Amino acid sequence: MSVEANKAIVSKLFDAINADDIDGMLALATEDFVVHTQIPGIAPGRDWFRNLMETYFGAFSTQHVDVNAMVAEGDRVVVYHTHHLVQGGPFAGMPPTGKPAVVEGLEMYRVVDGKIAEMWHHDDLLGLMVQLGAIPAPGQAAEVAAA
Repeated sequence: MSVEANKAIVSKLFDAINADDIDGMLALATEDFVVHTQIPGIAPGRDWFRNLMETYFGAFSTQHVDVNAMVAEGDRVVVYHTHHLVQGGPFAGMPPTGKPAVVEGLEMYRVVDGKIAEMWHHDDLLGLMVQLGAIPAPGQAAEVAAA
């Protein structure tokens, strides 16, 4: 497939994310889809991808992703994006906070025969946890310790 065709497939994935359309996302993935992520417990396969996305949509009841840049070469597509979220459900052991967050990330996708076979996922999870109040912002930790 062409680089432009691969970019179009990844663009459809982000359209499905913004529509909260998990089935639409899964339709774009291979049966043995692999997510490489710093989030523990994600195994290969569309069922695990479904679990990850159900957790994400459950935790962030309001969400939108802006695609800031997309670059492709061969079968790889890299996306620099920004998530705009509101935590409306439990996340990482935290109860819902109702707090908004803006999280930047980079993802790389490998496209094979018109389907996404792999995703390397790197979002600013530290920044997310600071914005949700789960951990103090840099500089605040010293203030908390001194108090």
